[in-house]
Amino acid sequence: MNPAADWLKQAERDLAAASDSAANGHHEWAAFQAQQCAEKAVKALVQALHGTVLGHAITEILRGLPTSVPVPATLFDNAYELDKVYVMGCYRNEFASGWPADYFTEKTSRELFAHAKQVLEFCRSQIP
Repeated sequence: MNPAADWLKQAERDLAAASDSAANGHHEWAAFQAQQCAEKAVKALVQALHGTVLGHAITEILRGLPTSVPVPATLFDNAYELDKVYVMGCYRNEFASGWPADYFTEKTSRELFAHAKQVLEFCRSQIP
């Protein structure tokens, strides 16, 4: 059993699901799946480094990495954007009116997909 490999495989599937959702116009789900990809990728990295982590904030998980793992500033920018959509992509009560699909667009999907892909690639490159 290799928890890091399992997290990484699921992160890759979540990224593929984000692409599928966006292609079908389900941009709120693409946003959420992009966030899930990045979250699982950083959890894979933590597991590979023999650590444990709770929570869903990608930014905080990245901050908790050992100093031996140099996290680029741009990755933190990506994490901030992905963290913003953790709940917003799924729940209507996060908005004054409308539903999540009203607030997520093709542009949002593209940007969040790119952020998630960069987080995934970084984590993959850091896993021994």
